[in-house]
Amino acid sequence: FKDIIAILDDSVGGPDAEVVSHGPFWRGITRDRFVAMRIGGRQLVIPGDGDNSSLVKPLRGQAPFGSDLPEPPEGAVTPMMPAYRPPVPEASIGQIVQWIDDGCPE
Repeated sequence: FKDIIAILDDSVGGPDAEVVSHGPFWRGITRDRFVAMRIGGRQLVIPGDGDNSSLVKPLRGQAPFGSDLPEPPEGAVTPMMPAYRPPVPEASIGQIVQWIDDGCPE
C-alpha cells in the first residue's frame, strides 16, 4: 500500500505537493479506508479488478477520463490524471493494477 501512495505522490510532484482539483485523498489514511473510498461517486478500487478500477482509468485516460487527450476516448468528459502534469509511467500504473488484482494487500 505504501508503494501505491508513493506512486500517487510522485505523480503530483511529491508528498507535499498541493492537489487542487480533488485534494490529496490518498494521504494520511489507512489502506482499508482507501479501498472503501469513493471519489466523484465512483468506487476508487475494485479489489481483484485493477483494469476497471476508477483509480486506474484516469491515469490511463480511459473514459470517462481523457477529455484532454489529442484523440479522447468516446465518453470522455474529464481530463486524465494527474491534470496538467506528465502522465504516470505505464510501469507504475501496472504496479497499481497488480496491487488491486492481488486484492489490495496492506
